[in-house]
Amino acid sequence: MDLCNTQGFHLAGNLALLLCEMGAASIRLVRMMSLLRIFFAAALLSLGACSGGGGDYELRFPALKVAINDSVVLTAAEERPLPVKIFYPESGDSYPLIVLSHGTFSNRNRYDRVAGFWAGQGYVVMVPQHMDADYGVTPSSYEVMQDVIRTRVDDMSQVLDELPVITAAVPDLAAKISSGQYVAAGHSIGTQVAMLVTGARFRTEFNGALMESSEDRYKALILVSDPGKMRLMPRDTWVASSVTTFMATGTDDFGTMGARGAPTEGQTEILRAETDAGVVRYELLLDKGDHYFGGLVQKDRDTEPDDEGLAIFNETSTAFLDAVMKGNARARTYLNRVDMQVATQGRATLARLEVDN
Repeated sequence: MDLCNTQGFHLAGNLALLLCEMGAASIRLVRMMSLLRIFFAAALLSLGACSGGGGDYELRFPALKVAINDSVVLTAAEERPLPVKIFYPESGDSYPLIVLSHGTFSNRNRYDRVAGFWAGQGYVVMVPQHMDADYGVTPSSYEVMQDVIRTRVDDMSQVLDELPVITAAVPDLAAKISSGQYVAAGHSIGTQVAMLVTGARFRTEFNGALMESSEDRYKALILVSDPGKMRLMPRDTWVASSVTTFMATGTDDFGTMGARGAPTEGQTEILRAETDAGVVRYELLLDKGDHYFGGLVQKDRDTEPDDEGLAIFNETSTAFLDAVMKGNARARTYLNRVDMQVATQGRATLARLEVDN
């Protein structure tokens, strides 16, 4: 992979990107200074375990070379096409699989910076394109959006059901997916989807509809935004799943279906799942972090791209994945002990939460 096109934002990836930017014909000073800040923030993050007592956990360096396949199209209910974009390491043996549910009305192509990073750290990532992608559904009522969520939940299960079909279509994947080692991830409305396939149950006040899923194959959960900042959802929604969870949010994390201020009337009831002993939740909070990392995920925004925030998310979520899915004791120690404020020069905090039923 061309160094200048590497999707990673780990320490060396940040330096490579900086050098590539500096060698370009048209250098913008603000962009260059932003990248310098990312580089030093990443350096601090990699050393933060030492300053914060977190051990000597490090991200994979160099990152694995990543292949991208965008040719797979499954067939969902009612003959609906279900494209699946796949990121995977070109070398190595088998890796855990992450299935990422994209944001509201977005598509499978808007999460390359996240999926590519995870793949470079030793994961297979699949991003199914849901029926509401690119406004394929008109959001005319809450009931319509409930149906969208239900079809998305079905998509998350179908990807696992049809792994033999996917690996037959992409032969390089045949030996690269660890059986049973599956992670659900979601952004924006995709957070609700990922939660439903990991044991969460919701009942909506306005029509009493029960939202749930019998899916039980996903072993961990990553939320790329806070579902509790969406309309109709209580603040503590993110703890409702039954599996170990990592959530990233920001002080400005409000999306298309989000709402600032007082809770909306008719709040959704969270029917908590039974949680095994030892299940832990981590919350990464980015100061001034918005719903889109400044337009780097879901959709373009007329704001400065938050490369630094995305770098912090990518690196910290990878530590979570390594701890939970690969049993990396150093990664777990890092998560439990790192002083994230020191590691990120005050940009972020990381909280650990054990939830009692």
